[in-house]
Amino acid sequence: MRKLINSKITINILWALLPCVAVLVLTLAGGVKNFPFPDTTEYLELGQNLSNNFTFDSINTSICRRIPGYPLCLMFFSFLGDYAFLAANLLFIFGITWFGMRLTEKCKIKYFYALPILIFLSPGLITLGSVPLSEIAFIFLLTMSIYYFISDKFIISSLALSAATFCRPISILLFLLFAIWMLWKKKKVVLVLFFIVGANLLPIFWTARNYVKYDYPVYTTITGFNLLYYKAGSYLSWKNNIPFNDMRTQLSKQIEGDNIFEQNASAGRLGRKILLDNFWGFCLWAPRDMIQFFMPDITPLFERMHIISGNRGTLDVLRRKGLLAAFNHYFNNNIGAMIATFVYLIFYFVLFSAMVAGIIRLFIEKHYEKLIFGTLLMGYFWILPIGNLDWRFRMPIMPLLFILAVYGVKGLLNWQLTRKLRIE
Repeated sequence: MRKLINSKITINILWALLPCVAVLVLTLAGGVKNFPFPDTTEYLELGQNLSNNFTFDSINTSICRRIPGYPLCLMFFSFLGDYAFLAANLLFIFGITWFGMRLTEKCKIKYFYALPILIFLSPGLITLGSVPLSEIAFIFLLTMSIYYFISDKFIISSLALSAATFCRPISILLFLLFAIWMLWKKKKVVLVLFFIVGANLLPIFWTARNYVKYDYPVYTTITGFNLLYYKAGSYLSWKNNIPFNDMRTQLSKQIEGDNIFEQNASAGRLGRKILLDNFWGFCLWAPRDMIQFFMPDITPLFERMHIISGNRGTLDVLRRKGLLAAFNHYFNNNIGAMIATFVYLIFYFVLFSAMVAGIIRLFIEKHYEKLIFGTLLMGYFWILPIGNLDWRFRMPIMPLLFILAVYGVKGLLNWQLTRKLRIE
C-alpha cells in the first residue's frame, strides 16, 4: 500500500513538472532580463531593495503603490541574481498544477492528468510564469486557498487567501464571498469569524504599517487612480471618442493633494463622482468591456518571445474602434503571428465549448452548489475590474475553468458511449 501511494505521488510530481518545463524554456528563450511588461521593473527593484537592506522604498515606485508579497518572494531567491524570479515562479507554477490536480481529484474527475496538459498549453499562465509579475504567485495562493476551502480546512484557506491579497489587492473583498458561503452552509459563527480574521491578517498588518510610517491607514495607493483612470476614464474615452492616454491626462489635471495618499483619495472621489453622474451610461457600456475578459491569451506569448512588438494602445483601439482595428494595430502585419493566432483560436474555441459542456453537465447532474460557487467566483474577477478587463483578469480562475472543461469533455464522452450502447 505504501509503495502504491509513493508511486502515485511520484507520478503526480512528474505531471506537475510539465508546465514548469514550458516556463523554463520560454524564460530562457525570451531572456531573463528583457521583458515586454513595464511593471516588471518595479517588482525587480523592490525585491532587490528588500534583499539589500530590507526596505520597501523605491525611487521608481510611488509610495505604497505596490504591496510586498511578491517582492518578498523574490528576496528569498536573491542569491540567484537575475534568475531569482524564475526560481520563485517555477515553484508557483508547480504549486498551481499540484493543487489543481488535487482539486480535480477532489471533484472526482478521473482524468486529472489533463489539467497539467492544459496548463502547459495555456499561453497566459506560462507567460506569467516567465516574467517577474505578481500574478503567478497570486494564482498559486488563490488555488491553494480554494482547495483547502472545499476541503473544510478553513483556517489554512484563510491564511492562503491573506497571502494572495498580500500579492495582489484585487482579492481584498473575496473573503466576503467565502464567509457568506460558510454562513449559508451553516458553519459555526466562530469558525466564520476566524476565517475573516485570518483572511485579513496580512492586509491589516500592512495597513497598520503604513499608518505608523506615513500617518495614512491605506493598504495601497493605487485603488483611487485605478477607479478614476480605468473605470471612469475608460468609459469617458469611449463615450467622447478620445484616446485613453489623452483622457487620462485630462483627468490627472483634476486630481488634488500634496502627497500620493491625498492624490489617491482625490482620484477615488473624482472617479466615483463621474461614475455616479454617468451611472446608466456606464452600465450600458460595461458589457462592451466585459467581453474583453475572454480575450485570447496568445499574444502575450508572442510579446514574451519578441515575435511581435506588442504595440501599446491596442486596448484603446479595441475600446473605440473594435476588434478588427485592434487586431491589425497589434500584429502590425506579422503574417506568421496571425496564422499561429488563428490556429490557437480554434483550440481556444474548443476549450471554451468544453467549459460550457461542463456547466451544462453540472446543471443536469444537479450540482447546483458547485455551479453557484463557481459562478460567484468567476463573477468576482469578471465584474470587479470592469473598465480595465483583459486576459490577465481571467488567469486566477483558469485552473478552475480547465477542471470544468475536463469535466465537460468527460460528460460528452459518457453521453456518446451511452448513446452508442443504446443504438447497439
